[in-house]
Formats: sequence, structure tokens, C-alpha cells
Amino acid sequence: MRGKLFVIAAALLLPTCAFSQLAVGKLLVATPKSHDPDLKQSVVLLVQYDKDAALGLMLNRRSDVPASDAFPELTNAKGGPVPVWAGGPLAIGIRALHQSDFQPGDGREIVPGLSLISNKPLILKLLAASTPPDNLRIYAGYVGWTAQQLRNEVAGGLWLVRAAVPGVVFDPEPETLWDRLTGKRSQR
Repeated sequence: MRGKLFVIAAALLLPTCAFSQLAVGKLLVATPKSHDPDLKQSVVLLVQYDKDAALGLMLNRRSDVPASDAFPELTNAKGGPVPVWAGGPLAIGIRALHQSDFQPGDGREIVPGLSLISNKPLILKLLAASTPPDNLRIYAGYVGWTAQQLRNEVAGGLWLVRAAVPGVVFDPEPETLWDRLTGKRSQR
């Protein structure tokens, strides 16, 4: 518990970045100004950001769908059920975030110790190897913007921009992550 509180406290102390510092590995924390029902009180990890587009995964929307439903090939997987997370309102594709000291071959480092995996065979391999849920999260869908659209939303105060650390990305209580990162009580 003490370690979890330290990670959240460290994230709160990190300065809010200007929109000019948007980059892969930044957290977007929805502000109360955001009235989009799909993104209300969401915490998003930017996994792609370039001059044309931005793509993120919502970190605080656990679903009740087990990975075996998304990957029927997993009928013989060892271990308990791994949930699929709602990555965002754009319901295209399956991605995974993997926390490890090594970067899987087809993974792309987002922040040190955290890789994005978009390769289905590699996701299946990690699931079949019973990679624990506190080291692997599977996401269906994503949040997407043009780069200019996201810059406008940040400039308009719809998002707080913060640095990400694996402890926040793999927070064991994602349902209260937004509350803790904003210091506000949820109005869900």
C-alpha cells in the first residue's frame, strides 16, 4: 500500500506539461471541462504521437470480458482469466501493455520498463505463458485524435498532461485512478 501511494504522489507532484510537450509516454487526465461521455474522467496513456496523429489507451476502464473471448485460441491457456480493458471508444484492434525489464522483440518502448505490443502472436504467447495481469494488460479499442485536435483540446483545458510511470499504468485500483490523479471525487 505504501509503495502505491508513493507512485501516485510522485505522479501528482510531476508538473503539468504544456501541450508543446505532448509525446509518447505522457498521461492525459480528463478535466471536468471535458463533456465527452466516452472520455469523462478518463486517464489515457499516449502510445503514439507524431505530427499527424495521436493514439492512446484508457487506463481506468476495466471490462468484464476475459481475454479468452477476444482470443478463442486461448482455450488451453494456464492461469486465471485476464480481463480485456476498454482502450477507448474507437473499437478497432487489440493492443497490450507489457511491464518488464526486457522489451519483447515486437514491442515498442513507451516509457522505461513499459512496452506496447500490437502483434497478436506475441500477445498470445505472453498470455499462454501466464504472464501475470500486473505485468500485462490487453486493450480493445483506442482513443484517437489528429495531432492538432489533441493540441487544441489540451490548450482548451480538456486534458492535464503528465509524465507516465509503469506504477500508474498498472495501478491495482484503476477505478479510482482519475480521482487520485486529479485530487477530486468521482461523480460517476
